[in-house]
Amino acid sequence: MILPSMSWKEMFDAIGADVPKVNIRVDKIRPKAIKFFRKSTSFPVWYIDEYKIPATNNLHVIFFYAGNIREIEKPRYQSFCIVFSGNQRYVIRGARMGYKHTPNSDIYMLPQIHAYTSHFLQRYNERFLHNFNRELLSTNEIAGLFFVRNSGTCIPININEEVNRNYKKHGGHNDKGMRVKDGFCFTQTAIDGEESEDGIREHDRVDSMLILYTTFMNESDMSKTQISAINKEHLDIIRLCMEDLRTKVIGAI
Repeated sequence: MILPSMSWKEMFDAIGADVPKVNIRVDKIRPKAIKFFRKSTSFPVWYIDEYKIPATNNLHVIFFYAGNIREIEKPRYQSFCIVFSGNQRYVIRGARMGYKHTPNSDIYMLPQIHAYTSHFLQRYNERFLHNFNRELLSTNEIAGLFFVRNSGTCIPININEEVNRNYKKHGGHNDKGMRVKDGFCFTQTAIDGEESEDGIREHDRVDSMLILYTTFMNESDMSKTQISAINKEHLDIIRLCMEDLRTKVIGAI
């Protein structure tokens, strides 16, 4: 079972070990979702399956989604895992994303846990999903809609005072955010590993990263200054990634 006492790398490995079983479950449940969608008269529509793996007791939620009548026979789907820490409920997913520890370090694919707080999902519901004019949504429905609507790769960008003038008041782990299709995610980030005894940061061992999603903003509710600052930081990080890629390609040649 995935426990809050685990390291983030252990959580990542546990989710990865469950993937084959989740995929089998997806294939089993898909016909039921399609049958349900065929009876629908309005869209979007979704179907939720909760699957607890007997061997691990890990609870996975599989969210099938048809945005329109053309998607009925080939619905999109996303899956996520539910973990509790005391009374706090988290939606978590594992991912590998490029990570650069220092400006002089090489980029490599780092195991990550992306954890979504209940507060984040509530704010997403209030600030975006209210536009759907639906009745009260469950937490799993909110999470599923977020993932299926924002399924592209997200790149962490730097937050500055133009993005959020109070970001420094919340500690040193609040300086990153994620732009998604539906808006902007404020996050806390931390790494797990070991500092090098020689004090050279390039020699540190970094095992994994946590990205904790704390709150959501609809860009329609943000000022032009905030959006411009986000645009600038987004372009800057893309340019940096492209430069690193160009350097590696030239080096390989």
